[in-house]
Amino acid sequence: MWEDVTEQEDIERAIRSIFESFQSGDIHGLEDMLAEDCTVWDVFTPEFIVGREARREFHEADRAQSQARGPLTWNARFVRTEVWSDLALACYYLDFEYQEPGAMTGSVRITDLLRRENGRWSVIHHHEGLIPHPLDSGH
Repeated sequence: MWEDVTEQEDIERAIRSIFESFQSGDIHGLEDMLAEDCTVWDVFTPEFIVGREARREFHEADRAQSQARGPLTWNARFVRTEVWSDLALACYYLDFEYQEPGAMTGSVRITDLLRRENGRWSVIHHHEGLIPHPLDSGH
């Protein structure tokens, strides 16, 4: 049981490090946590991002918009983290807030699939989605 808790903590820490790298503008640190064959479905991008070069281009553009927007704060709220041998699933909410000049707040729900290779976890698929809002009672 203790091993499972440690693995879950390791996975959650690894995922948080991705957002820490994004927050500081460190694309290399972010990419270091992604597997070579990692795919991405970003909440603000309609394209399915496949391959290292496509991810690099996406992360460069994403970093530019983030830096233009303003200082970023975020919080990851993990809902489920499960480990099956060398595969893991992490489901969590990411609450974010950009300060001026381009203030914006929001929450997305994220599912990450991770693979352990040579004792190290890396993300093999990152999927973001908007959190649906319930319809008004009059609809």
